[in-house]
Amino acid sequence: MVNYCTAFNCTSSSDVRGDLSFHKFPLKEKERLQKWVHAVRRKDFKPTSSSTLCSLHFNKNDFYLAVVSGKQMLKKSAIPTVFNFPNHLTPKIKERRILQREMGAFGIGH
Repeated sequence: MVNYCTAFNCTSSSDVRGDLSFHKFPLKEKERLQKWVHAVRRKDFKPTSSSTLCSLHFNKNDFYLAVVSGKQMLKKSAIPTVFNFPNHLTPKIKERRILQREMGAFGIGH
């Protein structure tokens, strides 16, 4: 069975990229599933048992090496955070303006 990554703008599939691992959405863990779905930012996305994300969407510290097989495994606590979103899907961080007041307004400096 070929796995396809469900992340926006990702064309990874297991038949083309054998160097990647594919990870199913944690359907039985509601809180973690909610974090994964939110991270993907796809409108009305409802993952199924065949929905996967490729290893490109996780940080290196989200993985560990299995002792027996030596295979790279995804930690149970891992949340995908690496995506290539267009500007309109990237959250905007508002810059805080530093309010500068006149020193004399508070009786300082007089």
